[in-house]
Order: sequence, then structure tokens, then C-alpha cells
Amino acid sequence: MDVRIKDGVTLDLLPTKQFKTIGIKVDFVTPLRATVITARALLAQVLETSTAAYPTQTALARQLSLMYGASFGITVLKVGTQHIVRLTCSVVDEQTLDAYQDAQPLFERGMALLRAVLFDPLLPHGSFDPTTFTQQRQNLLTAIKSLDDDKQYLANRRLQEILFAGQPTQAMSALGDITTLGELTAADILTTYHDMLAHDAVHVAVIGDVTLDRVTAALAQWPLAPRQVTDQDPYYRWTPQDQLQVGDDLAPVVQAKLNLAYQLPVYRNDADFMAAVVFNALFGGTPLSLLFTNVREKASLAYYASSNYNPFTGTMTVQTGIQAQNQARVQAIIQEQLAAVQAGNIDEQLLSEVQASLLNARLSALDSPQRLLNARLSAQLTHATMSLDDWTHALQAVTVADVQRVAQQARLQATYCLHGGVDHAE
Repeated sequence: MDVRIKDGVTLDLLPTKQFKTIGIKVDFVTPLRATVITARALLAQVLETSTAAYPTQTALARQLSLMYGASFGITVLKVGTQHIVRLTCSVVDEQTLDAYQDAQPLFERGMALLRAVLFDPLLPHGSFDPTTFTQQRQNLLTAIKSLDDDKQYLANRRLQEILFAGQPTQAMSALGDITTLGELTAADILTTYHDMLAHDAVHVAVIGDVTLDRVTAALAQWPLAPRQVTDQDPYYRWTPQDQLQVGDDLAPVVQAKLNLAYQLPVYRNDADFMAAVVFNALFGGTPLSLLFTNVREKASLAYYASSNYNPFTGTMTVQTGIQAQNQARVQAIIQEQLAAVQAGNIDEQLLSEVQASLLNARLSALDSPQRLLNARLSAQLTHATMSLDDWTHALQAVTVADVQRVAQQARLQATYCLHGGVDHAE
């Protein structure tokens, strides 16, 4: 159920008695701008920490405990051309509790908590608390640096920087960059906060045994003003490079990380979208895939080998963990697998098994409130919704010729290898 609350503010209600919890998700969405990505990430850290009523993390955690163990969090993410600040809250449906004494239901208490976080933060003297700001800036700095401890993450980030050189909004992490972080002040974050509340598109989604009247009544307590929101194209469309971009770095690792990036210009709303999903799953996106079977299992040249398709940026990436001396052989076998699909050499039985695995994954998502909520943002950004029956029919209708046609659009654009000497630890 998709409802317009006011200009620029929408509500997705997924009423169901399936779960014992009620989930709430609030997305603040704005076009990516390299100058504010870091500021929004830091703002999320600060807002998650305290409110005027709960000025410390301990006080906020105590309140969540009093709400029968409610969960709450704020995160940031990038989707195509958009940057999102996401608040989530999950509360127990008090109808499942034997003895619930509070006069206010837990859903309304959860919405009140989110209201306090968003509209009544800790702002002594009209500015964010200096101690909280400094601590959270340091925490974000530590978080950004710690990401590089995951060498596969580091390799993938370096690959993105090579692939999108000169396009900082795409090359940059959703958390921003360390240099900008060090320059941000509490005043900068306050400006970012007011800009987000006034101008971002707001998408609220709720799943659980609640009525539309209850949700809209709770939202009416939020001082969200109407906002003019231009219907932005969420897809990042780009022109491929004429020459392959290559990156190579040394690091203290035994297992080298070889990542490849392809342009795959099939986007979420395109007619070939489902064929692209199947192609990725068959190529490297599942344990049944060609990469897993032929690079990892048969050739024993990789500790892991997989692919990932992004329908908002028109890219497909391959991730492998290998011995550095095998890089050329691994790249050759990966290319052989792609060439086979592009030539239409696809086993019908394998295609059927891959389609079945995708359907099973989709069905399993129906048991996850969080995954169902997260899917609503894609629907809001793309204005595309599909019932389970329609999705299943589209999946099963994909043919070998469809997969071949999509595969022929894949064009290798960048490679990156992170490797080191055998004397180093992972």
C-alpha cells in the first residue's frame, strides 16, 4: 500500500500478521554530491548517539530496553545516483506479549522514538554537543579506516576508484573520505541536518499488524514540511572507456585479491533486467555458477570466485581470492566463461537450476521483515513494482538466448589486483 503523506513524503505500508514484530524504516534520499557524502555519514553517527531526552548512548539503550528490547539504528548507503540516510526501528507487537502494561502501544512508542531522534536531537545552545560531535567524528574515522582491514573490501573500493576515475560520487564510499571528515565542524553538520530535514525526499515503510490509520496518525506527529522533490533518474549511466584500466598494489596479504569490473548497461527498469539477473547468477552469482565451478572447483585456482550485478550503475564485478602468480591464468579462465555464455554455450539444465535457486532466494526473503522493507526503496526510486507471481513468471521465461544477448553487452573496463609476499599474514 503506497500512500502520499504530503509533497515529497511517501508511506509504504505492508500490513501482515506473519511476524511478531513491527518494522519501521525511514529513508531520507537526495542526489549524490561528493561535497556532502561525508557530512551526511557523520550526521547519521551523531543522530544515532543521542537525543535531547536521551543525551547519552547509555540512556538511549536503556529506553530501548524498556521498550521490550526494541532495536534502532541509522546507516547510510548509495543507490545509483542517490545517497540515503536510513533510520530503522523494530518493536515487538505487544499483542504477542502475555502482560503488556503500558498504555501506549509499542508501535507508537517506536514512532515517538524516531521522532525524538529526528526532530529533537541533542542541541545545547543551538548546536550539536561538542563532546558528542568529536567522539562520533573519531568513531567514523576509525570505521572508515577499519574497512580497509577487509582486504576484499579494499580491493573492491580501489577497483571502483579506477572504474569511476573523475566521478567522485561513484568512486567514493557511502561513508565519505577521511580528508573531508577531518575538516568538518559541528556547524557543518548542523547545516547538513537542516538541509536533510527540509529538502530530502522521505520514504517511510512499515511492516506488521498495523492499520493505515495508526501509521498516518503517528506520522502526523512528525513536523515534516512538504518539500519540492524532482523525480530524479536513480540510474548512473556512463560511457565505457576505450582502454582497459588496470590497478595493482602491494599489501601484507598471502591471498591476492583479483577483482574485475564490467560495464553491463542493463538497468532495473529495462526489459532485459531479469535476463541480466539470471546471467549474473549463472556467471558468478551463485554456487552453481560457471566461475565457482570452473575457476574454484575444477581448476583449483581460486579460494573463492563470484560476481555481483548492480542494476543502478550498470556494472558487474567479479571478486576472486587467488595466488598472485596465477593472475593471468585466472583472468583467462574468467574470460573463457564469459565468452562461452556470449556464444550461447549454456547448458539448459544449469539454466533451470540457477533459476530455481533465484526463486528459492526470493521466497526466503519473504520471511525477513527487514529485506521486505529494504525492497520498498527500490520500488520508490524506480516506480517499478512486481508481484511475486509476475516476478516468478518473468524469471522462468528467461531463455538461453536472453542470457546470451545480455552477456554480449558485458564489456571489461577495469582490473585490480591486491597482492603481497608469501611471508605476510592475511
